[in-house]
Amino acid sequence: MSIVRTYRRSEQDGQQRLDYREAWFEPGSGEVVVHHGRIGSTGTTSAEQVADDATGEQLLAGFAAQCAEDGFAVLPAEELKHVEVSYRLKGAEPTAVETALVAKLRGEITNQLAWRGLGEVVEERSESGRVVLDVATPHPRKATAEIPAAAKFAGVQPSRVTTSR
Repeated sequence: MSIVRTYRRSEQDGQQRLDYREAWFEPGSGEVVVHHGRIGSTGTTSAEQVADDATGEQLLAGFAAQCAEDGFAVLPAEELKHVEVSYRLKGAEPTAVETALVAKLRGEITNQLAWRGLGEVVEERSESGRVVLDVATPHPRKATAEIPAAAKFAGVQPSRVTTSR
């Protein structure tokens, strides 16, 4: 899958504002999806049908060019902050059930954050008695606030999930 994810900082009524624009294309899907809004909101989504994969990639390139023209850009790694989401295990190593729950949690965190322009899980690691998901985000406070909902949707006990910045 090809994805373009961009952000633009601005000031509105004396308040700092961060907006996002993203678009993606899955070869063979026949559509390019565009998603945009203010960071932390679910934003607006639209899809454009394409005749073939080459047209989809061209449309995605045109989207990237328009974003740049409008002042949107990919955030450099140094502007992203990291939030650690820990899933506490019952033992030192995850059981098969815990491994499945962590996979669901990772998917729900990505879903919850990505649809709000708040980032994604970039790494997973096991430590003694816990699995840690590293989330890269432009807004740690807003991303952290979405973790309980992601845990709920994943069917994970909230008491097993903690976050730290």
